[in-house]
Amino acid sequence: MTQPAIDPTAQKAPSPHAMGDSPDVLQHVSRPDVNLSLWRRPQQEAISQELSVLQASHLPEGRYLTTFATFDDDVCAVLRAHGLEPGDFEHFRADLNLLAAHFFRLSEGRKVKFRLVTTDGDNCRRFHVDTRHLRLLCTYRGPGTEWLSNAQVDRAALRSGAPNEAILRFGEPSEMAPFWVGIMKGELDKVGNGLVHRSPPIAGSGQTRVLFCLDAEPLSYAERTH
Repeated sequence: MTQPAIDPTAQKAPSPHAMGDSPDVLQHVSRPDVNLSLWRRPQQEAISQELSVLQASHLPEGRYLTTFATFDDDVCAVLRAHGLEPGDFEHFRADLNLLAAHFFRLSEGRKVKFRLVTTDGDNCRRFHVDTRHLRLLCTYRGPGTEWLSNAQVDRAALRSGAPNEAILRFGEPSEMAPFWVGIMKGELDKVGNGLVHRSPPIAGSGQTRVLFCLDAEPLSYAERTH
């Protein structure tokens, strides 16, 4: 896992990233100065064993509206829809429910969608910022999401549609390790402070990623004004 690059010319400033080995760190994303809370946790062998059977074609891209009360049923429905038996993923589902519980506490009543994806291709190769309030990402198998510190980002290049080489000012991107849980902010809360990230390029490597994502959707106009 690549560590965040440090710009030797930058002045010392509070970090917009909160990192720790306890799930308590996730709640720090609620602070206005933080755009990433990262729970660094070890791999869980029981889950890895369950997911070892998955191929890239098993769970294609899809986004599913859910609630905390229906979350496990919604996950089971997606698994069954793609020919997978939910009972074969008992430990995996328990962990997804754990992450959902943390996320729903931070979503402030917003609509939440989830994704379960298996892929051996390159998704979102360009560095970007989400148009979401909050997004949770956890890669259970394969390389994790790559992200940049604020100092590394040329935001003018980002907004203009420039390639990655122009967006990344120096150093190398950091990478979330498997099983790490990241909750990141998009550009809805504070323009210019959303976490810049991308999916790792893996096409042709023979690797399959298993990715879980939760999105807290933006509030509608009616929800914002009531």
